[in-house]
Amino acid sequence: MNFLPRLHPPRALLVLLTMIALPFCRATTIIPPTFSELVAKAETVVLGEVTAISTELQTRGSERAIFTRVTFAIREPVLGVPPALLTLEFLGGTVGELTMDVDGMPAFAIGRSEILFVQNNGLQICPLVGMAHGRYRVERDPVTGVDFMRRDNGAALTNVAQVSLPLTRGTLTDTLQRLGGTVPLTPAAFIAEIRAEHARQQTAVSR
Repeated sequence: MNFLPRLHPPRALLVLLTMIALPFCRATTIIPPTFSELVAKAETVVLGEVTAISTELQTRGSERAIFTRVTFAIREPVLGVPPALLTLEFLGGTVGELTMDVDGMPAFAIGRSEILFVQNNGLQICPLVGMAHGRYRVERDPVTGVDFMRRDNGAALTNVAQVSLPLTRGTLTDTLQRLGGTVPLTPAAFIAEIRAEHARQQTAVSR
């Protein structure tokens, strides 16, 4: 992983972001995980609400980069034993007039609830399994008042098999996202699927 040694003023941001993006192009090329892989690779899985977001320009030796820290109040520990407040570190963000973008990095907003598949927090550019493939947004249907799950690209999650579909947008993608179900999964239903898959994997290991 290579960081750009210097950050430039806003006039040079286009050049800066292009230069920054190049070393990470390969690092952020993600093969979508299957649902089984998503569960197996996660160290913890949580349902949490975003309570704080902060950014910092860090210098590590001669290299500099912007990091974003997102803190979640854990509403439900799905797998593992996370702390009551979990802070995750993501490469990229904005400090003053400087912005560092990383392709495929999920973005969060205070007050939003998420189901996250956490892996190697602080040790890689994104602490989620498969980057944005490890992030699922909790939304509320304005008509029914029922909470349901969305993928990072905004597509409703109707079946766990959808997690292996590309995170793109468009008519074909929207059609593919609906395969396997028409009613979006609720957070409780998604959590039940996660725990059931984890139990299957644990049973297979013990045999």
